Amino acid sequence: MLRIHSLTAFLMPLMLSLAPVAAELPPGDATSAGISPGTFEKVRAHLESEVTANKIAGGMHMVVHAGKVVYFASSGVADIEERVPLDKDALMRIYSMSKPIISAAAMKLWQQGKFRLDDPVSRFIPSLAGVKVRVVEKGEEQLVPPRRPISVRDLLRHTSGYSYGTGHGDAINQAHRREGVLYHGVKGMFPPEMTIAQAADALARIPLIHHPGERFTYGFNTDLVGRLIEVWSGKRLDHYMQAEMFKPLGMRDTDFFVPAEKADRFAACHSLEDGKLVVVDRVSPDNPYLRGMKFLSGGGGLVSTMEDYARFCLMMIRGGELDGQRVLARSTVNTMFSDQLDPASGGSRWGLGFAISSIKLGSGATVTGFRWGGYANTEFVIIPELGLIQVFMRQHVPSTHRVSRRLFEMIYEGVY
Repeated sequence: MLRIHSLTAFLMPLMLSLAPVAAELPPGDATSAGISPGTFEKVRAHLESEVTANKIAGGMHMVVHAGKVVYFASSGVADIEERVPLDKDALMRIYSMSKPIISAAAMKLWQQGKFRLDDPVSRFIPSLAGVKVRVVEKGEEQLVPPRRPISVRDLLRHTSGYSYGTGHGDAINQAHRREGVLYHGVKGMFPPEMTIAQAADALARIPLIHHPGERFTYGFNTDLVGRLIEVWSGKRLDHYMQAEMFKPLGMRDTDFFVPAEKADRFAACHSLEDGKLVVVDRVSPDNPYLRGMKFLSGGGGLVSTMEDYARFCLMMIRGGELDGQRVLARSTVNTMFSDQLDPASGGSRWGLGFAISSIKLGSGATVTGFRWGGYANTEFVIIPELGLIQVFMRQHVPSTHRVSRRLFEMIYEGVY
């Protein structure tokens, strides 16, 4: 039976302040989460030390146990130059933390019989029937047919052979550049300037870097899943997500753009220049997040809040249901949480939309976590065995996840 000792009286005002925000997650009794005395104080002090040392502009950390918020801390600012406070309802660019949500939305359609995991993607996006694989033999490049078609499963587990166009040689980079399928702008923060339907056809003209199923390669896979959702549902991706995921789950601040009435809550994004923290993106009339982007990126386009994301995690940890709204069947969640990479593992474990990790606890036990992070240094982990969720958000590119990983580790070390 899990037990915890902590400063409930200290935490309760923070929990109460969270209640009205972003679907009102209830506060919990910190003495119920099985974490050793003093852990939360140490975790809070570490986050504050990062801000005090000017290593980060600001960050927020939430721990949820048994469906209730048992710890929340926020430190620093949302804009280091204008000294805008970092509030708990700040809107954050979650980048690749979009992937698990989009994957879950796709699996909702799988439950309805819209597709099978091993269906060829070209059945739904015909242009992909002609895709080629780039191979190099004896120093010579060749484009050859894939040994088998790209499957939907390949996209959900990142084994299609598509990358993000960087880190795989000049030929692949130039092919992406020629087709316009590259992230661009300051620090590569913004997606291609085309629709996801156009991007799918453009990707069909770009060679794969390996045969489908051969190995794990991180890339535009979940963006293609987003396009498939449009095909299967007959709706635009943003409309489908609002109707089938965000509204049922009470994720009222999550979307592909920032509405004008919420612009003052949109946190600035930071980076380091000459060793100094600077703002590289903030609210302005021409900001792409406020204007809305053509490219509805299933792989990295969502804006969300701490509590909204925690609600998604709660749905997953509860087997597909939240507050009486069943989004996924429990069996579907189990499928998503199962390792899909064997034999294309390369030493990694990946489900359908989630990385799978072994986590060592302070008690000496090892548990399984389902997690991922985003380009602007957001991160989450779901640990079903403990009924535990952690979410961390800050806005800084590129990603290192240095702060969140240390904070998460400190919580694990405190579990006894």
